Amino acid sequence: MPAKTRVYGHILMFLWVGGSGVAASPAALAPELDCERPAEARAFIAKLQLAEIEGAEDIHRAAMWDAFGRCPPAEAGGPCRREEQQRFESQWEDQRRAIEAKYRKMLGAFELRCRALISLIGQRVRAAS
Repeated sequence: MPAKTRVYGHILMFLWVGGSGVAASPAALAPELDCERPAEARAFIAKLQLAEIEGAEDIHRAAMWDAFGRCPPAEAGGPCRREEQQRFESQWEDQRRAIEAKYRKMLGAFELRCRALISLIGQRVRAAS
């Protein structure tokens, strides 16, 4: 299995492990989605989404390669591998859409909770410009 070089490892480590290297609860480490800093909160949600998608994609890809290993070798396994690839690609699209929907819902809930404050901040920024 290839080395993990994607961004999710760093984000998840930040969320799950404190600076001292001691495991801590996610609630203690995850920054609150602060209505006074909506851009930071949105960026944090986007990073979480990216981390989850990339992690799920790596797991999914490894499962697909395992399935390829059950196909006959060389050219004889070509149809089997194409069928497995189509099956896995369809599953992956469904899984990716579910993850994206989860984070759209999370972002929507944040924006709904903070709508009044975000509106006031936007007005202050426009007035200051």
